[in-house]
Amino acid sequence: MRVTINDIAKKAKVSPSTVSRVIADNPRISKATKEKVTKIMKEMDYHPNMIARSLVNRSTKIIGVIIPGMAEHSFQHPFFPELLGGIGSRAYEKGYKILLSNVSTVDEEKQALKELTLGGITEGIILVTSRAQDRTINELIKTKFPFVVIGRSENPYVNWVDNDNYLIGYELAEHFIKQGHKKIAFLGFSPGYMVTKDRVKGYKKALQDYGLPVEEGLIIESKFIADNGYDLMKRLLDQGEVPTGVIACDDLLAFGAIKAITDRGLRVPEDIAVAGINNVPLADYHNPPLTSVKINAFSLGTKAFEMLQTIIESEIKSFNRATIPAELVIRGSSLRS
Repeated sequence: MRVTINDIAKKAKVSPSTVSRVIADNPRISKATKEKVTKIMKEMDYHPNMIARSLVNRSTKIIGVIIPGMAEHSFQHPFFPELLGGIGSRAYEKGYKILLSNVSTVDEEKQALKELTLGGITEGIILVTSRAQDRTINELIKTKFPFVVIGRSENPYVNWVDNDNYLIGYELAEHFIKQGHKKIAFLGFSPGYMVTKDRVKGYKKALQDYGLPVEEGLIIESKFIADNGYDLMKRLLDQGEVPTGVIACDDLLAFGAIKAITDRGLRVPEDIAVAGINNVPLADYHNPPLTSVKINAFSLGTKAFEMLQTIIESEIKSFNRATIPAELVIRGSSLRS
């Protein structure tokens, strides 16, 4: 049977309103009374009703996190659990809870945001995606509801956290070029998403800087999260384009690409070198070990929460951006002997 405020008040010989004030840490309640009531709450294993407290304090201490893609796709990807680990660890330290929502379409995202922002459930939102033309973000700005985007936004009124994805694309292409590659493909370009747009821009700039042509046929488009590297690589090879190097926009795409390459009787890295992005744990143990980029998803999560907490709790409104450093990790899949 659930212990109530009335039960605590009866045992402590105080009024229920006094117990409520102790829970709210009201400065008008004496230290002795607070200690007495708190001790009894622990003895009776009392847990305050969060909903009731939020009505009194006008603070739920809950943040919403909206993740794109079907749950079975997004949570199979190591990036999202690591990112959520970063958000959750910092949220726990600061006494916040997380309400998670998976959305697979723009309409679902709009509905989820409406429920989370207008329903009084959450105090802020972390949006784990950034589109080139993002109507959802525009709607959030209009409501003046606290939110942070994980992903670069071109809108000046958005707080966001991201890696320098342009630099990631540039450095990967440069790595292949310095290995002697002249025909380098890019696998997994989703034109509607800033993360892949920025990586492709960096890739193209590196080719231009080193005097190599940008061949649009070597840039293979994909559906964000949903597509697999095997089919994308097969599509590239089936159209007669055989690059000597492949940059996959993600490690899971890279693993699929390597399988498609070896199924054609080609070798990695001797015939086609491959690199990915995200540096998932399996990258070091794959055969061959996968060259990748460590993007520090955990740090992206912690920084996003810290930024959101500042927005929620500060009366000073400003717009901030944070760039989390990324690191190229070179392994056997991209090295020519």
